[in-house]
Amino acid sequence: MTSTRSKNARLMIAVLPDEVSAFEAYRLLQNHGISPENLALVGRGFSSPESVGLLEPRRMAWRYAKQGIFLFTGLGVAAGIVVQLFLNLRFPSLNWYQTLLALSVATGAMGCLIGGTLGSMYGLFYKSSTSIACRNCLRQGQYLLLLEGSELLTRRGREILNMYTVKPNS
Repeated sequence: MTSTRSKNARLMIAVLPDEVSAFEAYRLLQNHGISPENLALVGRGFSSPESVGLLEPRRMAWRYAKQGIFLFTGLGVAAGIVVQLFLNLRFPSLNWYQTLLALSVATGAMGCLIGGTLGSMYGLFYKSSTSIACRNCLRQGQYLLLLEGSELLTRRGREILNMYTVKPNS
């Protein structure tokens, strides 16, 4: 299974209590015609979370923080230039181009701070929530079975696993 998904690809994650049940579920899906290219087992002795695209939350936050910094810094500089050109602000004892430079640097720095903060928050709380949940399961000794493919394939995999899962009596 690759770590980059297309826009139409879906991901099904099954959390299994031990290595034996994880491997049995993997073999069950294979026996029902699901290709090993669409499957991955994650856990002790199998694939690592990073190899299937479950990045560490800190790395995810840093990745989006960098994107936010670049985007918001550029927007801040552009906003400073636009404000200077339309409002024709003047700082005492500075020429218009010095005022333009000072204003664009100041708004760019503010954009950098805002972009870094928003990007890291977005990466940490929104984009890495699945990764955090999966890593918690792995820390508890559980295993993950990942099935990646079309919506039809993931639905079929879910139905196969549900058919053979023993449900406790209430």
